[in-house]
Amino acid sequence: MSESISARDVTNSQLIVGNNNRLTINEAAPQPQRTGEASNVPGGGSQTFVGRDETLTQLHERLSSGNAVAITAIQGMGGIGKTELARQYARQYAASYPGGRCWLQARELDVASQIVAFAKVYLQIEPPEGLELPAQVAYCWSHWPGSERVLVVYDDVTAYERVEDFLPPEESGRFVMLMTTRRQNLAVAVDSFEIEVLSEQAALELLKQIVGEARTAAELETAKAICEWVGYLPLALELLGQYLRQKPDVTYQKLQGRLEAQRTEARALQKAYPGMTGKLGVIEAFELSWKALSEDAQDVACWLSLFALTPIPWELAESAVEEAEKEDFEDGRDALIGRSFLRRMEQGSYQLHQLVREYFLAKLAQREDANELRRAYCQLIVALARQMPNSPTRELLLRLTPVMPHIAEVATSWREWLSDEDNELAWPFIAMARFYQGQGAYALAEPWYAGCLEATQNRFGEDHPDVASSLNNLAGLYRSQGRYEQAEPLYIQALDLWRKLLGEDHPDVATSLNNLALLYESQGRYEQAEPLYIQALDLSRKLLGEDHPNVATSLNNLALLYESQGRYEQAEPLYIQALDLW
Repeated sequence: MSESISARDVTNSQLIVGNNNRLTINEAAPQPQRTGEASNVPGGGSQTFVGRDETLTQLHERLSSGNAVAITAIQGMGGIGKTELARQYARQYAASYPGGRCWLQARELDVASQIVAFAKVYLQIEPPEGLELPAQVAYCWSHWPGSERVLVVYDDVTAYERVEDFLPPEESGRFVMLMTTRRQNLAVAVDSFEIEVLSEQAALELLKQIVGEARTAAELETAKAICEWVGYLPLALELLGQYLRQKPDVTYQKLQGRLEAQRTEARALQKAYPGMTGKLGVIEAFELSWKALSEDAQDVACWLSLFALTPIPWELAESAVEEAEKEDFEDGRDALIGRSFLRRMEQGSYQLHQLVREYFLAKLAQREDANELRRAYCQLIVALARQMPNSPTRELLLRLTPVMPHIAEVATSWREWLSDEDNELAWPFIAMARFYQGQGAYALAEPWYAGCLEATQNRFGEDHPDVASSLNNLAGLYRSQGRYEQAEPLYIQALDLWRKLLGEDHPDVATSLNNLALLYESQGRYEQAEPLYIQALDLSRKLLGEDHPNVATSLNNLALLYESQGRYEQAEPLYIQALDLW
């Protein structure tokens, strides 16, 4: 049966049309007369084929050129619409193939037997007795009635070798072959015709046709969010639409909640409905390709599922792999591409479709080493996060831009597997905040600093050094924005917490004193700032000695305060000391 799932399964697929040299039988026998239309193109299918008019036109232009074409999916998992596209093409362009339209199911059934059966039933061709099956196929091709063009569809080709020996003879020039397949680069002789997932507009139109326009319009934003969640995959959209149609009291909002809670296990994604082209649910469709993967490829799939739903730099993905194993890792990646599970975006960058990632995450959860893989991923990303300094350069920002979504993914989705040690929980948040703060995007930085504070408080309670650091960082952002009233209580809380946890004699206390003094100085509250600067300077000298950069910084800050007040005679020797020390 076809692995294709929906009438709109047309998102990224290839077609093959071709004329290869095959076994022929040169027998001068009268050609049978055909009665009626020679076509077994499946009827029924989806009644909501949307968003593909231009694709069908392009496909017809490609097939009319006489070149071999194959439907294959770029993002390519089952459910993208390959079979339905081929079916719609065969029906809508029937007039272009007066010689007949032969539909062959290539995955589970014997193609050769289907060709002979079609010839007998629709063309009244009777191969001579005693011929082996391949010879019977050749006889049918060579005795096909008339001279008009013929469309032959090989639906759901799992390997080119399975159909290669049963293609029409090249020299006839009349047979146009169209194949649907999940395989990328099915064969050298096969041209690819790429189709994409539905646009948002087409996805919404599909839901409107199935669920009803009024019902969809009433919850339009939620419907849009659901379309995005399933990655605009035609099969998934049709399944969800039919689910809502069968359940008139279930709202889009309730469905969205079930999807978010149950993920790929949601009942709405499991069951195909009568009248659909596809006969499988989303997971069943993916499972067909998953079973064909090697264990190494499945390992790569589970590892990639940990990354954010955005292009994955391959250099990052393979950095956790030993050098001796990297070639095997690449082979696993290429197998995922070959089965249309993974898409190559550009040089060295790859991405999973939303539902494929959800499916791989479910596979990951079934593994005994799932937590080990999650921890390894978190350690890898935290090591990157630690590279983000307080004031990143433009060059560093550009270099780290591709990995920032993956750092964010750790902070939001995988924080449970971040260690309590070495400030590991906080670092992904800090890196994201510094990334935006370094570009002056304070509004984007604030949620990350605030999120860091919340995360550390939830895990450690109120009395923990990481909480004090989080308070200090958020206060520093407010100060840089001139939001002094919001910064002050946070700085005071951080200072009190450092003193409580570490005592008076600790470098972090000196830093906190210095930061609060900076805030007061920014407000012109010089009398409150001065004693704090002096305390920070004395504490740094006591703890770190006279020859330390922190001492130079404290000298410089106190000198700046005196200069701001016009106390130049007091500022000068401090500047000189700081300069000499630097």
